[in-house]
Amino acid sequence: MCLPLTIIFPPVLNENVFLTAKIGNWEQYNLLPAEANVYFEGSYSGKTNINPSATTDSLTISLGVDPNIIVKRKQRNDFKKTTFIGNNRVIQKAFEIEIKNNKTSDIQLTLLDRIPKSQDKTIKIDDIETGNSNYDEDKGILKWTLNLKSSATENVKISYTVKFPKGKRVNL
Repeated sequence: MCLPLTIIFPPVLNENVFLTAKIGNWEQYNLLPAEANVYFEGSYSGKTNINPSATTDSLTISLGVDPNIIVKRKQRNDFKKTTFIGNNRVIQKAFEIEIKNNKTSDIQLTLLDRIPKSQDKTIKIDDIETGNSNYDEDKGILKWTLNLKSSATENVKISYTVKFPKGKRVNL
């Protein structure tokens, strides 16, 4: 069975690239809930669990980490500022994410990141720059779908400002 691969990567949490396979029309295979051995690009990469009763229109299977895709998330120093306006502290943050495809084939990559969300009304997140991502404001999730040729590199940038009372402690 040949599967289209999607690479999902949350760089703020972990700089490893995790592969997943999304199988459409999976009902035709009459799969049973079980543990399965995973082989990727001709070699054993680990085990995964298949649970067909927990899926809807597609079945997603984890294929482990792909070491041939390098991702670096760096804070941009030109945006790293803390200022005070009245009784508020204002912190500007910006990040650059670099993705390099060291594979011999082209890939489609789904890149995920996040903008902080505050439940506290005294903490405001403003001046959000998400580039060309699909941004879910309610969840703070950024999503890019990238097509990377073999040996190609792509950069994406995000930035935001956090404004909060001077005496309040905020963990960014």
